[in-house]
Amino acid sequence: MSSSLILLTITYAFGLFVLLLFLIQSRLQFSLRIFVILAGTAFYLVHFFSLDALRGWPTDSPLPEKFTLHAWRFQEPNPVENQFGYIYLWVQAQDWEHPRAYTLPYSSELHDRLEVAQARRDQGYLQKGRKDSGGSVKFSDTSRRLPTKKSMPSEAKS
Repeated sequence: MSSSLILLTITYAFGLFVLLLFLIQSRLQFSLRIFVILAGTAFYLVHFFSLDALRGWPTDSPLPEKFTLHAWRFQEPNPVENQFGYIYLWVQAQDWEHPRAYTLPYSSELHDRLEVAQARRDQGYLQKGRKDSGGSVKFSDTSRRLPTKKSMPSEAKS
């Protein structure tokens, strides 16, 4: 965890601690004080678990309607170990400054589409993605082709 996230967590916890001290000394009803303490604890937990989005963990929120596919990785399901499969996508919408990581449940159909998209990318074509009306993701070539890879000049023989 980065030092700024640790500092943010400590700051939030300190605020809750100060609130707790004030509530202990206040003359409010006991039930109201307990409610405020429990609500503060719940807000802290929501805050703590939402820090994953700040750390760059993939989100499971819906993909944008149109995007550029930068990279992908998959984890196939393993029924023996009772593990679900996932597909991780690194995509960038046209109006975004930076790409974003997404996680989707594993689908062999999507996996096959990504294999085809990777083959086209290896041929030098950027891949754009879009969600269709059924919610599935389709990939196609962009009009711009990636520059070809230049081979490294061989070292001069001495």
